[in-house]
Amino acid sequence: MRENITNKNESVYVQEFPFCLLCNNEGMFLYNNLRDCLFEVPGIWAFRHCPNCGLVWLDPQPLPSELSKLYTQYYTHQVERASRKWLASLRNVIKTSILQTCFGYSMEQNKLLGWLFSLIGPFKEIVGRSIMWLKAQERGRLLDIGCGNGQFLYRMRELGWEVVGVEPDPEAVRIAKEQFGLEIFEGNIEQVELPPNSFDAITMNHVIEHVSDPIGTLGKCYRLLKHGGKLVIVTPNIQSLGLHLFGKYWRGWEVPRHLFLFSPKSLRMCAERAGFKVQELSTTAKGARWMWAASRLIKKNGKLPGGSPKRVTLQIKLEGLVFWIVEQALCQLKNVGEEIILIATK
Repeated sequence: MRENITNKNESVYVQEFPFCLLCNNEGMFLYNNLRDCLFEVPGIWAFRHCPNCGLVWLDPQPLPSELSKLYTQYYTHQVERASRKWLASLRNVIKTSILQTCFGYSMEQNKLLGWLFSLIGPFKEIVGRSIMWLKAQERGRLLDIGCGNGQFLYRMRELGWEVVGVEPDPEAVRIAKEQFGLEIFEGNIEQVELPPNSFDAITMNHVIEHVSDPIGTLGKCYRLLKHGGKLVIVTPNIQSLGLHLFGKYWRGWEVPRHLFLFSPKSLRMCAERAGFKVQELSTTAKGARWMWAASRLIKKNGKLPGGSPKRVTLQIKLEGLVFWIVEQALCQLKNVGEEIILIATK
């Protein structure tokens, strides 16, 4: 890798990053003169892409020591709002039925009901996503990198996993410890000292796109996993239908917090370079409706304060529903879902 030049991008110290992390080819510019339209981090940014492997990256990139400046208004510690009681009850029946039928967790639900719900692809996808596709027979020690406020780890502990988290946001760490009583290490995975070969599964849900050295981070995961352990990654898809429709207004760019964005091909290359054997690689339309609403508002208003739609018109909701249906169907033929799912083993 060629030596990068360090300078200052308004109040953020950055380094030029013109060459592909995987191929070392000089990347071509996708978009220039970008600003943060979500959390108002200062600076002018650009994205490059590699025509060979499909990797996309931010150029210039904040120095690792500057990354905390990008997250002063971020939302890793927010707790999900409770649903209405009748809706929560219905969701619980669907979820527990599928958890029992498809993933092997003993939930004392009617097996026929579980079988019927499992035939509805989106239901199975939503439930699988909520547990990062980890099955009951794989239960053991689980590490969630970038665990936020710990809601996922709490859910997995209730299903019988022994859970540990790593999270750089001190407020999120406080909530995870006080509200859920979880074992959470503050910092990023490179800073935290954990024994090698000590985890049966590692999950990274919308994390790898935020790290300065994705191959190095995956290498650390490889060392922490036991032989035969499972790595599950979910990350935005640079080949998604939403990106093709919205271009520079696509919510998945999240400049400048997303340092690298992946195609299925480039994510596979990163995992294999770190030593993993890729078992499954696909895309999902689960977040399509939310992505549609967020991208539509960015295109309309030029920004989306707080990063998530708060009030959405009926028209946008209906558009999002149609978009989700179309993307869900296309995902059966091509990898155009809004997120990539990679499952690999050591």
